[in-house]
Amino acid sequence: KQWYQRRVRRRELARVSSFVGAYTAGVVALECVLHRIGVNDNITPAIAGLVSGLSFTIIPEPSGPIALYFFCRAFQCVYKKLIQDEIIIEIPYDVLLLFTVSTAITIHTGVCEPHLMRPSYTSFLNYLTDDRYRKLDRKLINVVMKNVDKAAIS
Repeated sequence: KQWYQRRVRRRELARVSSFVGAYTAGVVALECVLHRIGVNDNITPAIAGLVSGLSFTIIPEPSGPIALYFFCRAFQCVYKKLIQDEIIIEIPYDVLLLFTVSTAITIHTGVCEPHLMRPSYTSFLNYLTDDRYRKLDRKLINVVMKNVDKAAIS
């Protein structure tokens, strides 16, 4: 690779690293400050996490998958805390259910509105279906659902 390509790659890595550092340091520092001034310990992590979310402006585009990962992890932490405090009951096979629903939504989007799919999701569906997703007959789907061909072209 040329020297400028390596330099650009280093810059992207530095931005992602600075995002992780800023997010972590922001959460910890803000939790300490909020604890010191006497804010309720139950809401301190939520406030710190929301404010530290500003570190998402550091990362290069697209930041959707990283934001989605953080959202899922936050949802999982809240869910586990609610179970621990006995506010809600634990749903049996909750992780499997969540994976099944999210995969079903991805497959539905891939079949009905493929123009909305990211290439990485399309690769995931091809892997999941043993390359059958790529071989879907769009004309047959268009008989059942109108304008699927138009959606795939746009």
